[in-house]
Amino acid sequence: MIERLVHPGPAPSRRWAIASCHAEPVELVLPVAERLAESVALGLADYDGGWLVIEEAPLAALDFVIPGEDPTGAHAAWYAGPYRMGAGRIVHLGLHAGRKQGGAWLHGHGSFAAPGWEGPDFGHILPVESRLAQPVRARGWGLRGARLEVTPDTETHFPLFHPVALGGGGNAALVTLRPNQDLTEALEAALAEAGITDAQVFGLGSVVRPKLEGQPRIDSYATELLLTEGVIRRGRARLGVEVVTLQGSRHRGVLERGENGVCITAELLVVAEPGKVG
Repeated sequence: MIERLVHPGPAPSRRWAIASCHAEPVELVLPVAERLAESVALGLADYDGGWLVIEEAPLAALDFVIPGEDPTGAHAAWYAGPYRMGAGRIVHLGLHAGRKQGGAWLHGHGSFAAPGWEGPDFGHILPVESRLAQPVRARGWGLRGARLEVTPDTETHFPLFHPVALGGGGNAALVTLRPNQDLTEALEAALAEAGITDAQVFGLGSVVRPKLEGQPRIDSYATELLLTEGVIRRGRARLGVEVVTLQGSRHRGVLERGENGVCITAELLVVAEPGKVG
């Protein structure tokens, strides 16, 4: 059974959004810009959006947050930080590239390091405050035909990525999931609607008091997660994740089916195996 949070706004009856698109594998160089979001947008200039992985990349400024309480009570969960590493480095980061108010934006979770750093080392990177120190290589998927755009969400009162169709289908889909439904089972339902039975899954999100296979439940009502491995086989999902808690502790494992309620959102890119789009 999933753990739940009470959100401030009404819950729409439709609990996911999905937009089909075409995804192609990319390896590219991100140039130095004033903001990390702009570096990513320049690297993906030929695409509508994308999912990228960055590893072992030095940053001139590296700021991030972890899950936290909202002292105002306006949200069911919020952020703690920002944690400012200064000239730190990305150890491993997964990110969605999209748009916010017409400009470049990204949502990325990952692990970070800096000499002498003793604070949390995994979280949600800040795309405006963070900046590359030098051009870095990235790999992942460039998308055409859909992208993620930030819109106000009436249920959670957060500005959240939402998939927007730009015309044309393809071999992939962008999926976002609403709170208080099991992440694994909700993804399966969304993909059944889209006719995708076998695929790779990439993305990030948040869950309430996670339960990983073979491990005790993690006592953190808000977490941030990054998928480390995600597959769909014959319509059934298996999602490996890394999780950071309210206390800054890290956990790795596979989400146990039926036990992991979405906290705020899950944002996923699903790339179908050849011939597996209905």
